[in-house]
Amino acid sequence: MRNVQKTVVAVVGSRRVTSCPALLARLDALLAAGELHQVVSGGAAGVDRMAARWAAGAGVALLEMLPDYRAHGPAAPLVRNVAIVAAANVVMVVWDGQSRGTLDAARKAAKLGKRVEWLGAPAPSAAPVPGGLGL
Repeated sequence: MRNVQKTVVAVVGSRRVTSCPALLARLDALLAAGELHQVVSGGAAGVDRMAARWAAGAGVALLEMLPDYRAHGPAAPLVRNVAIVAAANVVMVVWDGQSRGTLDAARKAAKLGKRVEWLGAPAPSAAPVPGGLGL
C-alpha cells in the first residue's frame, strides 16, 4: 500500500474573484489522488467562499479562520493570514493582481517556506514591494 501524504491546503484570494476553474481543478486533483485532508480559508467573500463551497460539496474538512477585529482592530485580517498560512503545508493563491491582503498571505507563506501555487494573476516578481513579493 502506498503511503500518501495528507495535504492541508490554505486557499487565499481576492474578494472580487468569484470564479477560478484552475483552483477547483487543482483541489479536485488533490482529492482524486487521496492527498487532500483539509482546506483552510479566511471566510471572506470571493475566493474564500468559493473554497468553502467546494469543500462542502466534496466532503472535505474545512477550517475557516475569521479575522478577530475585537482583538486586533484593523490589522485583524493580516494577523489572521499568519494563522491560515501556518496551518497549511500548501498555499493556493488566487490573486487578482491588486489585492494587498492576498499578497500579504503569499508573502508570509513564502517566508515560512510553504509551497505556494499561483492560480490567479501571474505571481509577482521577487523584487522589493510594490509589485513583488519583497523577499
